[in-house]
Amino acid sequence: MTKESVMALRASKCANIIKAICELSELSLQEATDIFYKSETAGLIEDGVADLQCRSDKYLATIVLEEYKEKS
Repeated sequence: MTKESVMALRASKCANIIKAICELSELSLQEATDIFYKSETAGLIEDGVADLQCRSDKYLATIVLEEYKEKS
């Protein structure tokens, strides 16, 4: 895989997780995006932790929301 294709797949994964956050929590797209990119999970995905790439978007959205609730 090229570096560009990995970046495209990661961007698609992040977008799908943000969409799932919106659906699960009824937050706006902007709020969901902010919550996602401030989460530890987003950092792990950006670092390429392979285990997370295999998880479903909805599952990862749930993890991000749990992180957010713990911090709030």
